Amino acid sequence: MMMRSNRGLYSILFIFIIILSLSGFVSAEFVGHIEENCVKVYDNDGNYIFSTAMKVSKGDRYINQDNMEYIVESINGNRAIARKVGEVDLLEGIKTKAGELLPLAAGGKKLIAVYHTHNGESYLPGPENIPDRGEIHEIGRAFKEALEKKGIRAIQSDNLHLPHDGAAYERSRATAVNLLKKRPDAIFDLHRDAVPSRKEYLTRVNGKVVSQVRLVVGRQNPNREVNEKFAKQLKAVADKQYPGLIRGIFFGRGSYNQHLSPHALLLEFGTHVISEGQARTSAIMLADTINTLLYGAGARPGQAQQSEENKSAFTNLILVGAVVIIGLVIYLYLNEGSFEGVIRRLKRFLGREVLDKGDNK
Repeated sequence: MMMRSNRGLYSILFIFIIILSLSGFVSAEFVGHIEENCVKVYDNDGNYIFSTAMKVSKGDRYINQDNMEYIVESINGNRAIARKVGEVDLLEGIKTKAGELLPLAAGGKKLIAVYHTHNGESYLPGPENIPDRGEIHEIGRAFKEALEKKGIRAIQSDNLHLPHDGAAYERSRATAVNLLKKRPDAIFDLHRDAVPSRKEYLTRVNGKVVSQVRLVVGRQNPNREVNEKFAKQLKAVADKQYPGLIRGIFFGRGSYNQHLSPHALLLEFGTHVISEGQARTSAIMLADTINTLLYGAGARPGQAQQSEENKSAFTNLILVGAVVIIGLVIYLYLNEGSFEGVIRRLKRFLGREVLDKGDNK
C-alpha cells in the first residue's frame, strides 16, 4: 500500500515538473517595471551601458543602440557588470535581395495581436501604476490604429492581469494563447520601463522628441533563436527608417510567454517619467517599421522568406508532444508496475474510445 502511495506521489511530482517546464515558469518573487527594482549596468571599466527595471541575471545579454553586444557577468544589488562582446551584425546569415530584407510575412494574414501583461503601467504627470487599465493601453491603441492605417488588421486585448506582481505573466498567458488562436503574423506585449531618468529613453527622431523603444527577448524559451532573429531584423529596419528609435535589445532570463510563438516580442515604450504623448509618437513610428519588416512595400504572396519560423514552431510542438507522451508513459508505469501493465491500460483506453465512437454513430 505504501509503495502504491509513493508511486502516486512521484507521478504527481513528475507531472508538476513537466508542467512548469512547458509553461516557461518564472519566479513570482521579482516584480518587474517597478522603479525600486531598477538596475544600472556598467562595463568592466565603469562605463555606463543601460538601466532597466526588469530582472537582470548573470548571462543576460544586451545589444545597445550602436549594436554593441554585452553579457552580464555579475550583479550586486542594483548594480551589474557586463563584459563587452563586440559589434553585432543584425542581419548575419539572413538573405536579402539587393540589400533589402525580404518581407517576413508577405503571404500572411496581415494580422497583428497586442496585449498588456502589466495593465496598470502609466506615465507622468499621473501615478506610475493604477489598479486598472493604465495609459499603456492608450499606447497600445495608438499602435493598433497606426497598423490599421497601413491596411493591417490589429487585435488589441484589454484583458486585465492584475495585480502587478511576479505572477502577472502566468495570468496573461491565457490572453496570449487566445490571441494566437487567430493565427496572427506577430504578437506583442506592450509595456513601459520604470527607470527614473528621462534621459534613458528620450531622443530626437526625424526632428521629433520621442520615446525610444526597447525590445525584450526571453532567453528561456524554445523559440529564442527565432525571436532573437526577429528582434534583430526589427531593429535593423528601424535603424534605417527611424534612426535612434530602438534603444536596444535586452535578452533577459525568462520566457515572457514568448515560448508560445516564433514572432513574439515584449516592447518597452519608454519609462514612466516621460509623457504618454512621446510614447504614442514612437508607437506610430514602430508600427510603420513592423509593416515594412513583415509585409514590405507592395509585397505579393510567395515573396516571404523561407519559413524557418514555422519550422521552429512545428519542431517545438513535436517536442512538447513528445514530453507529454513520455510523462504519460512514466506515470502509467509507476502506477502499473510494468510495461505490460502500461500496454494493458492503453489497450483498455483505446478499446473504450472505439466503443464510444461506435455508440455515437
